[in-house]
Amino acid sequence: MATSDVVTATFALPRGATAAVDWFLNQAIDRAAVTVRVAAGGEPPRPTRAGDNRRDDLTWIVSIDVQRARIRKRVAVETMKREGGSLR
Repeated sequence: MATSDVVTATFALPRGATAAVDWFLNQAIDRAAVTVRVAAGGEPPRPTRAGDNRRDDLTWIVSIDVQRARIRKRVAVETMKREGGSLR
C-alpha cells in the first residue's frame, strides 16, 4: 500500500466518522481497505475501544486505501469532506 493510495481524514465527532465508513462499506469494498483509529490530545492514534463513542475528547481518524477499495481517490476525498472530515 503506497502512501499516495491512502486518503485520511480526521473527524471531531464519531457520527461523521461513522457516516464516512458506512458510505465506503455500502460500496461493497474490501472491509480491510478502511481503518478507524482514535487519538486523544497529544497521544498517538490507537485502535478504537468500547466506550470511545461516548468520549468527547477524541479525534476520529478514518483512512481508506483506494487501490484496495477499488474506488477513485477523488471519490474518497469528496466523501470524507462531505461527511465533515478534515483531510490530513
